[in-house]
Amino acid sequence: MRRLEVDVGGGLTGGGGLGGGDANLRANAQAREAFRLFAADSEFARAPAVHARAAFAFTRRFTVEGGVTWSRPEIRTSITADAEGAAPVTSVERVDQYVFDASVVMMLDAFRLGTRLVPFVAGGGGYLRQLHEGQTVIEHGQVYHAGGGVKYWLLARPGGFLRSAGLRGDVRAQVARGGITFEDRPRPHVAISGSLFFGF
Repeated sequence: MRRLEVDVGGGLTGGGGLGGGDANLRANAQAREAFRLFAADSEFARAPAVHARAAFAFTRRFTVEGGVTWSRPEIRTSITADAEGAAPVTSVERVDQYVFDASVVMMLDAFRLGTRLVPFVAGGGGYLRQLHEGQTVIEHGQVYHAGGGVKYWLLARPGGFLRSAGLRGDVRAQVARGGITFEDRPRPHVAISGSLFFGF
């Protein structure tokens, strides 16, 4: 069962809050107190993503895979509570985001549906790289994930250059640390994807 498999596809990466705060000045008063100019709150918007993965199957049940996912989410910052009464505005910046990760995949043969559809679970982590708009600032972080999905074989044969081909669907719960953020806390989100796989 030792064999190489490649996987290409795309999906949707969920958004999440980045935190916020107040822009303050020191008030002109005897006591030390803050004078708020405005309040800001930022979030990552949902974004399409594309990925490529390579995997090596050690047994029928266990596979190790690694890959890269690219997306261009927007950072949306809402500015409210302006001290001069200005209307609320939303500032938008687009970010190039790359996730290089590795996973352990376990096929759940006991829950096989027919001869071609097999569910699986997976978990792992990786490196997060984010480039601000204009690529003037680079941020780094980590991403950890756990989830599962199904694989459906369209082709399976014991020999030949192309031994298998099929469809795959994934749902992942992901937690990001570091990178672009305004609060030092984990940022959970969900990612879904579909892909084609080919085994050699």
